[in-house]
Amino acid sequence: MQPPTIDQDPYRIAPDTWVIPHLVQAGPDSLASLNSLVIAGSEPVIVDTGAAVNRERWLSQVFSIVDPGDVRWVFLSHADRDHIGNLDAVLEACPGAVVVTTFWGVKYMLADGVPPLDRMRWVNDGESFDAGDRTLHAVCPPVWDGANTRGLFDPKTGVYWAADCFGSHLSHPVTSARELEPTVWRQSLVDDGRSAIGWHCLLDPVKFDAHVTRSAALRPQVVASAHGPVLEGPYVDEAYQLVRGLAEMPPVEEPGQPVLELVIAMIAAEPVPAGV
Repeated sequence: MQPPTIDQDPYRIAPDTWVIPHLVQAGPDSLASLNSLVIAGSEPVIVDTGAAVNRERWLSQVFSIVDPGDVRWVFLSHADRDHIGNLDAVLEACPGAVVVTTFWGVKYMLADGVPPLDRMRWVNDGESFDAGDRTLHAVCPPVWDGANTRGLFDPKTGVYWAADCFGSHLSHPVTSARELEPTVWRQSLVDDGRSAIGWHCLLDPVKFDAHVTRSAALRPQVVASAHGPVLEGPYVDEAYQLVRGLAEMPPVEEPGQPVLELVIAMIAAEPVPAGV
C-alpha cells in the first residue's frame, strides 16, 4: 500500500534552476513534499535523487530538463532514503556524473552495498566545488535530521537548497509558500521543525541563533527544500525567524496508534475506525 501521489510538473525557481516535485497525500487535507533540484548550468547538477517509489516519473522529469549524458554532478545533501533513492539509476544513466557526498553519506550507502567510490568527491560543510559556470557552496542548514547534512548555495542565482529544513505540509499543490494561507504555513513550518528534530528543546538559544545566522548571512533570494514549498521575498526572512524560535519551544507530541489507523484507513479508502 502506498499513499496516493499527486502529479505536479517540474517548476523553474531561478535561471537554470528547477524543482523536481513529488507530492504524497499525507492526510485528508494535507500533502507532503519529497522534492529534489536540478541546476541546468554548463555542468548540470542534480541535487538529491528523490525516492525510489517515484523512480520512473522522477527520472523522466529530471531528464526532461537535462540530458543524462551532460550531467556532471550529483550533490547529495545527506543519505536518507528519500534523498538517495534513485542514485543507482542516475549513475547508470549518467556516465560522466560525479557524486558529491561525505564520509557519513558513504557509511549510510553501505547498507545497500559498496557505492562507486571512484565516482565520488567528498565535500564537507563549509567547502565548495566548481560546477563550470558557477561555484557551489555546501552550507549546513539551520536544522537537519540526517548525519552530515549540507545545504547547497548557488551565489549565481541566490538559490539555497535547505535539504530537510523549512519543511511544511501543503493544503493543495503549490510551488511557493505565497500560495498557502499564511497562518497555516507558519504553524506547519514550526510543527514540522519541532517534530523532525527532537533535540531542538536541548539547544542553547544563543548558540543556536548564531548557527542559524550562518546560512541566513548568505542572504538567499530563493530557498527550496525537500519537504516544503519554495520561499521567496519576505518569506525567506520570516522562515528564518520562525526557525530561530525552535530552541525555546517544548517538544511536539508524537503521533500515536490512532493516527496510524487513520492513515491506513485513508490509504485503503475504507471507513475510519470508530473513535479515531
